[in-house]
Amino acid sequence: MQAKTKSGLILGSTLLIGALLGALLFGWFVRDRMRHIPHPRHFSRRMERMIKPQDEAQQIALREILMRYQDKLRDIDIAHREALKTHMDAVLVELRPILSEEQFRRVERRQRRFGELMERRDERPRTPTRGK
Repeated sequence: MQAKTKSGLILGSTLLIGALLGALLFGWFVRDRMRHIPHPRHFSRRMERMIKPQDEAQQIALREILMRYQDKLRDIDIAHREALKTHMDAVLVELRPILSEEQFRRVERRQRRFGELMERRDERPRTPTRGK
């Protein structure tokens, strides 16, 4: 093999490996950021950990209160998502006439990926609350 061919192969494979690593790291970064978005399902557990009840009686009273509000937070989260989806659909309708096919496809792809990430976030298995 000629030195020029070897150099080209090394450079090409280096670029390919770099692109693959970049794509993997970007995917990991996005999933990691989504993991930190609080979910209403974990509201009670997070509050309980932060408050650190002094005894079992306080823990029981605290859980009763937090569970009542957790249901309302879940309803707010669902309403927020529906409103956000409606709003983003309106944005896409308005953007459609001014974007090229490729630009619109990129926007749609991003919206679809975000929706998939949010669905996965909701489908994650529940982890039991400690102390129950």
